[in-house]
Amino acid sequence: MLDRETLEQAAGEALNRPRYAMFWDDRLFTTHGAAFHWAERGDDLMEESNYATALNLIRAQADDGRPDTKISDKQVIDGTSSHWAVGSMRTIYVQVYEDTVMRCRDCDEVAAWAVSRKKHGRRRFLCELHKETWDHETEGYGLHALEPIAYRPAFTPAFIEATELALSLRDYPILDESDYTEREWDLYMEALKQAVEHAQSEYTLVDSCADDDVIAELYYQDDDTTHRQVWCRADDVDWEVVAEEYREARDRYFTERATVVYRWNVLGFNPDQLDLFV
Repeated sequence: MLDRETLEQAAGEALNRPRYAMFWDDRLFTTHGAAFHWAERGDDLMEESNYATALNLIRAQADDGRPDTKISDKQVIDGTSSHWAVGSMRTIYVQVYEDTVMRCRDCDEVAAWAVSRKKHGRRRFLCELHKETWDHETEGYGLHALEPIAYRPAFTPAFIEATELALSLRDYPILDESDYTEREWDLYMEALKQAVEHAQSEYTLVDSCADDDVIAELYYQDDDTTHRQVWCRADDVDWEVVAEEYREARDRYFTERATVVYRWNVLGFNPDQLDLFV
């Protein structure tokens, strides 16, 4: 469980509005602070995995077992901003304080103090800046007032979860190993698929689409291929090696087909009984 000081520091950082920036939603950096970023046109798979994982966990914490997403739809914003020079950026904005939070009577800042005069007994909520003005007026004009009480606004479960996730990345850079590994595997398989399709292009004029599909399946199922024996990243897929191994799979495929034709037409064996003579 995070302590109050840590959450308050995180709230200040999340709501720190960038200078000279315009935003498409008035809630950004007023009620909702920035928690996670992802350059979606970049190639940082870890950043992509962490962003998707954080978004799901924060939304789940906001809804807290509810059958609908009414709360998370309000408290969590999956925003996108783009610029022609730097590309596109996804950002998770999270509502920092609960809706019941009290704000300064003289501005729209979240209150830090609750004060009241003895005569009226009605509490007033003030931010740090306007509390100083209150103290000065009370002392200068001799007004009877009670001792100011520190006001502790409640944080949303979504913001608490976002802060915990962000701090956990200081100790380990991945939020969900399974998600990251699955994305890494999908990216690797896509690169391997492209390499196989490139190898198939050499035989476009002689092999049918059906041949391509069967040969590719033989290649993927072969545990002796270089890329099956050694785990590697998408960038490590060697197209020349894939082309050579695909050629070997293709040779096996057509050798088997030729064997079937030979046994049927020359030896007179029924193809359905070939397993008896292998």
